[in-house]
Amino acid sequence: MAKTHGDRIREAFTRQAGTFEDERLNVAFTSGLPWLLSHVEPRPDDVVLDVAAGTGIVSRALAPDAARVVAVDSTEAMIEQGRSRVVAEGHLNLGFVRGAAEDLPFSNQEFSLVVTRFSLHHFADPPRALREMVRVLRRAGRLVVMDLVASTDPTIAARQDHVERLRDASHVRMPPRGAVRDWLQECGLEVAQVAERQIDRPVKGWLQQSKTDEHAAAQVRAALEADVAGGENTGLRPHAVDGELWFHQTWELTVARGRARDEART
Repeated sequence: MAKTHGDRIREAFTRQAGTFEDERLNVAFTSGLPWLLSHVEPRPDDVVLDVAAGTGIVSRALAPDAARVVAVDSTEAMIEQGRSRVVAEGHLNLGFVRGAAEDLPFSNQEFSLVVTRFSLHHFADPPRALREMVRVLRRAGRLVVMDLVASTDPTIAARQDHVERLRDASHVRMPPRGAVRDWLQECGLEVAQVAERQIDRPVKGWLQQSKTDEHAAAQVRAALEADVAGGENTGLRPHAVDGELWFHQTWELTVARGRARDEART
């Protein structure tokens, strides 16, 4: 049987489950959490859904300030890691559910707040996943999406995606700047805010966290080193920091609210 993209996602994140929250390897990923939380603003009566939650790093941060939090992810190994952390941290209002973002196992208008972080670039059909998030969102609910954003130059964007895909085969495509805003507006939501953050990251830890095989990792390093030397522009702005190779990412955060129509969307 041919491998599906869902299989690639589960394989990648089964491999990464143990390093997903390792700050030694993924400090940019974990340190970006306060920026997200400052835009989410959970309320004591919120029923929250964290989509493609992984180990529940966002879910656990939201749990103390919400009534209930549900973390949904398609990879059992990530869920197992998350459940262990939930028990250790004592979150009684947080549960995990296995499911795919493109077919969420929840009723219409079940959640007052839906959050997803660094998920869309792994999806073959991001608008479909967003439609599902809108379907389970209450009429006056809020939806917060944080993800990588691609260059506005299609050629450069394709090169960015190529390097990302070498690192992690489950990567599909970084959304273009403003695409999430447009998709959410097409779903009938009002976009309240779009913000960007510029991040520099060490290549070594980035590759170690994803457990990229050495052949692919060598290709990533070669592409970035060639860019530094004046070769093909990868769009990742590679540079040296204290003799180590680093690269650049742009993160985009989109906050949307409400719903223009009452009917559920499918």
